[in-house]
Amino acid sequence: MVNKLLVHWLEETVDKISERNLTELTLSTGKTPSGHVHIGILREIIICDALRRVFEEKGPKINSYLFMDDFDAAKRFPHYIDKTFQKEYLGKPFALIPCPFENCGCESYGTHFGNELISTFKYFGIKNEIIWTYRLYQKKEMQEKIKISLDNTNQIKEILKKFILPTLDDERKKLFKETQKTWIPVMAICDKCEKIQDRDKDGTIHPNRVIKYLNKEHEVLYECPACSYKGRVSIYSGKLKLNWRIDWPAKWALFKATCEPAGKDHSVKGGAYDTGLEICQKIFKYEGPIKLPYEWLRLGKQDMKTSKGIVFTPQKYLELADPELYRMLILRTNPMKHISLRIEEIPQYYDYYEKMENIFYSLEQPESKEEYNFYKYLYPLTKVNDILDTKPIRMPSKLLIFLSQMQNILSLEKLYEKGISSLRDKKIQNAISIDEFKFLLKRTENWINEVKKLIESIKDDKVKRNILSKIDIFTIPETIDNNLIKSLSEDQLGGLMLFRSYFVQNNDLDADSIQNKIFTIAKEEQEIPPRKMFEVFYLILLGKKFGPRLGPFLLMIDKTWFLKRLNQILDEDHR
Repeated sequence: MVNKLLVHWLEETVDKISERNLTELTLSTGKTPSGHVHIGILREIIICDALRRVFEEKGPKINSYLFMDDFDAAKRFPHYIDKTFQKEYLGKPFALIPCPFENCGCESYGTHFGNELISTFKYFGIKNEIIWTYRLYQKKEMQEKIKISLDNTNQIKEILKKFILPTLDDERKKLFKETQKTWIPVMAICDKCEKIQDRDKDGTIHPNRVIKYLNKEHEVLYECPACSYKGRVSIYSGKLKLNWRIDWPAKWALFKATCEPAGKDHSVKGGAYDTGLEICQKIFKYEGPIKLPYEWLRLGKQDMKTSKGIVFTPQKYLELADPELYRMLILRTNPMKHISLRIEEIPQYYDYYEKMENIFYSLEQPESKEEYNFYKYLYPLTKVNDILDTKPIRMPSKLLIFLSQMQNILSLEKLYEKGISSLRDKKIQNAISIDEFKFLLKRTENWINEVKKLIESIKDDKVKRNILSKIDIFTIPETIDNNLIKSLSEDQLGGLMLFRSYFVQNNDLDADSIQNKIFTIAKEEQEIPPRKMFEVFYLILLGKKFGPRLGPFLLMIDKTWFLKRLNQILDEDHR
């Protein structure tokens, strides 16, 4: 994980950018708002945000843009969009499609899903400016890029041929060459049906591509493949859009992009990124951005796809875990390594973050100088808010997991008291407010419910056991089954009576004392296997023979409630 030459993988890109000796930098990313946007897009956005932070320390002016590509056409819709709606608007730009949800008030389909993503940025500590591409194409400077592209169509075709032909088989080469004879790098919005492309039932896409450029008139002709309308439109009308392979470098040139991350599919040698760089340099006369390729982020073993509705959104993540963990997950991992976001492993992410934070604040010794330098570089980039002089107060995730599962037997105030008392045990002077505690408790509860759903969906018992071995998931029944009470032996009941006396008489117990006392009662006083005694406690607390480590568990439970539970068992009326 730690590069032998560089403190952190980001430094390689930082060095490349620095070599350009610019007084103004532009970092860019892009996304089509074709539906609920999955959290994977935050990989490139957070990488750019980290670069922004690094260079803000160095002095040059920084522009950080997210191009929200709402001028892209709807090639398909996710499954959750009404079928009638899909049929009516397929092929139109997302900016010209109304919001698919009634009484929502959004300007368009694109703004609905785009703003849904944008609204999460402040929680992840992301600072950028949004460029809506439909609005961008209404501006003269972008329309000039259309004119340049039309004036240089033949040269663009030669560049595309150079990069694309080597990737095609013989049959597709023949088709590509045939298409290129009449190909023009601009598409038009049909004046009649507002579509910019048509799609056959077999999935074949037919763009409403310009068929003739009238350069003296600054106009183009088109014949819509969706409705057969023949139109004539000015290149300055705002109704024309560049083909995506030309649109990308045109925006790089217009905004003088210094660096743009891109997924591995576009970043392969000779791929769309390399094609874009040559078009940027030869057609638009700008050197282009520094390429920063990255691997996909998966949800467990599943690939996500916004347009197909296979998503886990940033909003959903924020309901389950701390956004700083996600920044950490992105920025600790070399971008050319894939990331599997595993919801069940969030406690392990917390543990990693705790270690990093402790090393940053010199509260824990690093294993090596390299590890120390890595964490010193990484930690500030993961922060959503300003870095404090001392380590922030955090309620341990394991404690929150315990407390969130006791809400049916303890009030919020009691749970808060338990949580705060645990912090004071560690000599932390300042307390977490009850409102913050309530938020943390709810977020942890959401996470537990999500893990339960995950476990229910898994068919492999071995995988289920592996997950449960790492997480203390339990439910405390409000009442005890009478049959359970009747099943207890005299030795077990006697052990409970001895422990009740011990528990009543001692107020300052710790987890180890409780654990050891139960063991002693079983082995020395009742002469039964300790396992049998421990099982009794789990049965009366959880209704099953196993659970979290008993000492800490009993320490967390309200003493009055637990004694009432014991008395219910030991009441002679139940025997």
